[in-house]
Amino acid sequence: MSAHAGLLLAVAIPAGGLTVFTLVFYLLGRRIRRLRRVGRLTYPAKTTPGSNDFSSNAV
Repeated sequence: MSAHAGLLLAVAIPAGGLTVFTLVFYLLGRRIRRLRRVGRLTYPAKTTPGSNDFSSNAV
């Protein structure tokens, strides 16, 4: 393997991986936004009633 081929591979392989990674998460994000927009995907509530009431902690 020549030095030029090695350098090309050293740049092309990480660049290709980054491209695939970016494309996968871009498409996944579009799908999630679409599902959320039509109401098929929601975030679970992580609070309990009264947990957002900080009036007793006022300084």
